[in-house]
Amino acid sequence: MHRNIIFVSIAICGLLISHPSLVIAKELSQDDQEAQKENLQPLQDFIGGWKGVAMQKLGGQDRWSAEADWAWSFDGGIPAIVFELSPGRFFTRGQITPGVQKNTFILRAHHTESDGVETYSGFMDENKHLEFTNQVIQRSRPARILMKTLADHKRLVITLQYGSNEKRLQQGATLGYTRKGTVFATRSRPLHACVVTGGEGNQQVSYNGKTYWVCCKGCLSMFKENPEKVIAAHEARKAKEQE
Repeated sequence: MHRNIIFVSIAICGLLISHPSLVIAKELSQDDQEAQKENLQPLQDFIGGWKGVAMQKLGGQDRWSAEADWAWSFDGGIPAIVFELSPGRFFTRGQITPGVQKNTFILRAHHTESDGVETYSGFMDENKHLEFTNQVIQRSRPARILMKTLADHKRLVITLQYGSNEKRLQQGATLGYTRKGTVFATRSRPLHACVVTGGEGNQQVSYNGKTYWVCCKGCLSMFKENPEKVIAAHEARKAKEQE
């Protein structure tokens, strides 16, 4: 059912992403920002720095060290999840924004070899696994990208699949990461909640003598740009949770 919803809205999503002015003539209102952040919240477990090993399985066997960095972005007042891959053998970076339906997402992945950008439509299943499918399938490019976290979100696995059509895809490469600074212990709630997104905070910030936490460079930038707005939204979320 998810795939049917996704492909019906592919043309709409692609148009909106290619021409953001069709979506937003000015910066999102505070309520709209909060709604978009809430739609992206299922991806919070991907936020952070990652280090691991990548393995190529099609076109020859290869193995190399890999790193990734995931963060929130609020460029232009529009919430998104962004990531950078090093080395970027397939993509250098990507941006994820909400799709039309709940738990659907749009990935814009930037080519390693050129300035090209590929658009993928995807969804998150009940196990919180992401699946993105390329709108235009080519043998030489990843047709499907699978992403998931494991071990209480301390490990990240990205699988790239190739093929000539969606029904006949082969595993082309797997990127396996461990979260940087990992301590393999479990918690049901963040020890220090990020003041911007509510995720696991890892860096302290302060304003008017009070200390807060942020989870990534995007949230740090957002806090520095407008701390009063961020704190007000944070307090409103806490009040709503206590209702």
